Amino acid sequence: MTTNLDPTRLYRHAPDLLAEAAELLTISSGLLTRTLAGTPADEEEQRAFRLRWAVQADRRHLAHPDPHTAGQADEAAHTLADLDRANPWLIPAGLTVPNPGDDDGARAYVRECFDAGAWA
Repeated sequence: MTTNLDPTRLYRHAPDLLAEAAELLTISSGLLTRTLAGTPADEEEQRAFRLRWAVQADRRHLAHPDPHTAGQADEAAHTLADLDRANPWLIPAGLTVPNPGDDDGARAYVRECFDAGAWA
């Protein structure tokens, strides 16, 4: 996969930030409800949610760059990378999970996953 993807070009067809935030809240509520009912989501469902969450955080930071949104984007990216590191079969072909603590690498990894079409 390509590194240093241009996020403006990459995210040009991504959902509206507010619409995606509402959808993520709905998905998150559903995942929590299932977990509390004793039927937690599998790793693939968790990964799909975490990728969308990380992309949303990356896009929010790009739209409103400040230390707070940067921290949120880094945290979401590391959450996705941690899940993939623990479940290597989830990693899209050709991608390498960044090392823990590599904020730039983690954010680039989110963009590469989005570019790979590993969205749903």
